[in-house]
Amino acid sequence: MEFIAFRSIRKRLVLLVILSILPAFAILLYSGLEQRQNSIANARQDILILTHSMAEKQKEITHFTKQLLTTLSQLSVIQQLDTLESSEILRNVLKQNPQYYNLTLIDLKGNVLASGKGSSPVSISLADRKHFKDALAQKKFTIGEFSISRLGDKKIPIFPFAAPVLDKEGQPKAILSCVLKLTDFSKFHDLSNLPERSFVATTDHKGIRLFYYPPKKASNPVGKPIKTKSWDFANKADKPGIFTSTGSDGIKKIFAFEQVRLTSKERPYLYVWAGVPENNILEPANKTLIRNLLLMLLALGSAILTALTIGKRAIVTPIKSLINLTDKFSRGHLDARSDYKPRLDEFSTLTTAFHDMADTLKENHKTLSENEARFRHLLNKLDALVYVIEPNSQLVMFINEYGKKLFGDVTGTVCWKSIQQGLSEPCKFCPNKSTTDDKPSDAYAWEGKNNITGKWFQGYSRTINWTDGRKMVLLIATDITTRKEHELVKDALIEKLENALNEIKTLSGLLPICASCKKIRDDKGYWNTLEAYIEKHSDASFSHGMCQECSEKLYGDKDWYIEMKKKKGG
Repeated sequence: MEFIAFRSIRKRLVLLVILSILPAFAILLYSGLEQRQNSIANARQDILILTHSMAEKQKEITHFTKQLLTTLSQLSVIQQLDTLESSEILRNVLKQNPQYYNLTLIDLKGNVLASGKGSSPVSISLADRKHFKDALAQKKFTIGEFSISRLGDKKIPIFPFAAPVLDKEGQPKAILSCVLKLTDFSKFHDLSNLPERSFVATTDHKGIRLFYYPPKKASNPVGKPIKTKSWDFANKADKPGIFTSTGSDGIKKIFAFEQVRLTSKERPYLYVWAGVPENNILEPANKTLIRNLLLMLLALGSAILTALTIGKRAIVTPIKSLINLTDKFSRGHLDARSDYKPRLDEFSTLTTAFHDMADTLKENHKTLSENEARFRHLLNKLDALVYVIEPNSQLVMFINEYGKKLFGDVTGTVCWKSIQQGLSEPCKFCPNKSTTDDKPSDAYAWEGKNNITGKWFQGYSRTINWTDGRKMVLLIATDITTRKEHELVKDALIEKLENALNEIKTLSGLLPICASCKKIRDDKGYWNTLEAYIEKHSDASFSHGMCQECSEKLYGDKDWYIEMKKKKGG
């Protein structure tokens, strides 16, 4: 974890060296991969050229064979189907063209009439062979497929061609056949420059292997179909192709193939193949890449060793000396000095600056201590409660002599537990709720009653920077108990007077009243009814009725009134 965090100067030097070499490493790796790609591209091009040259050679062989069979079919002895003479001619032609295994003259039933090898006629039928049937049906030069020779004692693999012997009407009277010995296919191509572990091969139109060089009878036998995946790829293609796959021998190779046709419109009668192991192509590029990477790693190791050796003397040692010096400073040893020998370099200048800084800090510390002493002395002389609390923990960091006389030395205790009693949470009037430790704040006024002394205090608080640099809350409170008691007496008297006034509120003085209508004149000269005036100037209210005398006076002669009096018995 320490290396990951790069806390060590030496490890940072190693990282710097590695980072400086990374671009070269990336370029080297890119060049190596590019060389691999170029090697593959060149190999693919070479293998396509190889298959094309083999295809062209095969076309030459086919063309020559066609000319040979066409010429022989025009000879009179062949036209006359003279068995002995025909056999002699075929033997002579075979001697002059040793690339062919045999030449035969076959009747329309497939029986061999004459042969360039052995005695004639031969009691062998070739009626079931593809080249014979195609030549007879199409009346033109045709090409067969993989076959096993039926002539001679040895049954060897062959590849046949055929051409009809036509009469004057253009009808076939016999078939001439020419076969190539598959074991001699390597003689038709120059394979001296074939890359190591590469191969060339040919297959017929069914994918049957006709030729494979160098021979591998166990994995790539002649006369057997090639791997299905490879054959499907080539059989579906209409032009030469190339692909990468695993061969019948289990080796991953780059395969190339090309179709061989009699004409561009006909299906291929032959496929030529070439393959190169992919590892064979990549091996030189891989070796070069590995060699270059090893050289790069060697250079990296040398650079790291050099950086560590020189870096320790020029960088690590001076920095460690400065670290030890700052550690001593942090523990208050401002008189400490570095043991690094001064030189004319940046570290020497930095060391001198550290020494000067220590001298300045020492002077500042002395001044600060003196100021703190004066500050504490001043607070202790105040005839008021002064204390300082830490805003998060609410611990008392300082309390002056006035406060100690009231509560004792409560430094280091929680303020609302030591300056008050019986509380389960901070005081309701706590000034800490309206201050912040982020920056010095404006003064906050408060007042409250202390339940230990029973005295009332009026105070002010604000956030300040304490002597150690931390944000604290300073509280200054004065005793206002006497004032509070006077205020309580005054408030009680006022309340008592108000209650008395409410109870004795009545009308007094001379009231001007009309002798006739009994209205009363107010201070503004307006006449008001008696009821309205009394309700306005007192808490009394009126409900109206009528006395007996007034009732008689107003309604005494009314029938309804007389009737009502009778009912009441009066």
